[in-house]
Amino acid sequence: MVQDRMPSYSARWLVRQLIARGIPLTDILRGTDLSPAWLEDEDALIHPLQYLKIVTNALDETLDPALALHLGRQSNLGELGIWGYAIISSPTLGEANQVAMQFWELNGALVTISHHKQGESSIWEIFPAFPMESPRSWIFAVEELLSTFFSGCDFLTRQEFQIDEIRLSYPDPGHGSLYREMFKCPVLFGQDRDLFRITFPFEDIPTSMGNPQLAAICKQQCQELMAKLKGSDELIVAIREAIIASLGQFPHLGEIAAHLAMSPRTLRRRLLERNTTYQRVLDEIRFELVKEYLATTSLSVEQVASRVSFSDATTLRRAFKKWTGMNIREFRRCNRVISKHSVESVCTRTEHP
Repeated sequence: MVQDRMPSYSARWLVRQLIARGIPLTDILRGTDLSPAWLEDEDALIHPLQYLKIVTNALDETLDPALALHLGRQSNLGELGIWGYAIISSPTLGEANQVAMQFWELNGALVTISHHKQGESSIWEIFPAFPMESPRSWIFAVEELLSTFFSGCDFLTRQEFQIDEIRLSYPDPGHGSLYREMFKCPVLFGQDRDLFRITFPFEDIPTSMGNPQLAAICKQQCQELMAKLKGSDELIVAIREAIIASLGQFPHLGEIAAHLAMSPRTLRRRLLERNTTYQRVLDEIRFELVKEYLATTSLSVEQVASRVSFSDATTLRRAFKKWTGMNIREFRRCNRVISKHSVESVCTRTEHP
């Protein structure tokens, strides 16, 4: 299923890089139906086909088949909104990776990635975020991911991020030597999957600008943006409205399915098509309510737990720690910081020490 709209941070970053190269905006946006005002709208969304058209225009105008590799060296996490700042402020590379994976949809990338351990190796596998008929669009997408990922890691640690191997499904695009020069590792083309692998334990490596309190604030903002992004889907909106209208009873999936005039099996399938589950939607709503109560009332943890149908305060504390990475007392203290200073101003000071 192709999503209708996606965040435009990555697309707008690409457009700005092309403008810096002297390419007129009208040529970059040709055939997309996007207006110049779109570029200045931080909350703007973009359709995948519009993004792919920008990529095609970029390759046509620059005549540079390795454009994504070259541009990736200039990538800046700070240009990717609160998602980028959540990564920058993570205290370790392991936490930065976890945040990036958890909120990946917020950056509006051409690809999705998964991370898993295999023995002593850490492996990141690359997949298209939506169907791509053009081979050169897929090559651009993978090259952009590789170059921005590694330049981002170098930026976070102020040292070169060493990898052991890159495997790619497409044949050598004609500039395979540039891959080996940039990434300093074996690069195998024509493989069955697209992935890269490292063997050193990166998780505990400290980042150069880690800030636990700021990381917690940014992670909260990412949670809210993810909920908002998913909430733009008509089915998710209908489910959320039905849950909220239940006056705190938090109905089971079967009840919601009946309310929407469909079978539980159909509802599960349609949610899976959206890469989510009913339990996840339910948890997001409960989390929003918990944050609202903690931030705006003086209710005790026991009272909040009762209002959002947790069995007891201990269960709520455990769930809250899992959701946010911090305890409720820390959240209430951070919320007081947010009320005095916007996230944007704090992030601006943090990005440039």
